[in-house]
Amino acid sequence: MANVIIVLILVVAVVYGIYNYVHHLNHGGGCCGEHDAPARKVKAADTNKSHYLHRLVMGVDGMTCQNCQRHVENALNAMTDTLAEADLSAQKVTVWTKADADEDAIRQAIRDAGYLPLHTTEKE
Repeated sequence: MANVIIVLILVVAVVYGIYNYVHHLNHGGGCCGEHDAPARKVKAADTNKSHYLHRLVMGVDGMTCQNCQRHVENALNAMTDTLAEADLSAQKVTVWTKADADEDAIRQAIRDAGYLPLHTTEKE
């Protein structure tokens, strides 16, 4: 009987460990809240890049996971006439705008999302 109880405890521990591992893979962890569901992606009203006349590439400090990347994109895509794509590995965001880009507003949106906007590397 003691062996059955020990086996059941081990099975429960293994199942719990597998569940936590899969949950961590699906929902991220650490910086953006290990138990939080991923942020829903905010899509820009117009996703056709050819409709945007201006492009700005800006460094962003503090993005450490895909959830962080999504937070930065969401903050910028929520702005009017703006389309954004963040690059986690390069620690930068590319922002397309229909009117001349308001760098101050873009920087503030990144700050409001919880990240640090860095230098602008390209502006067209």
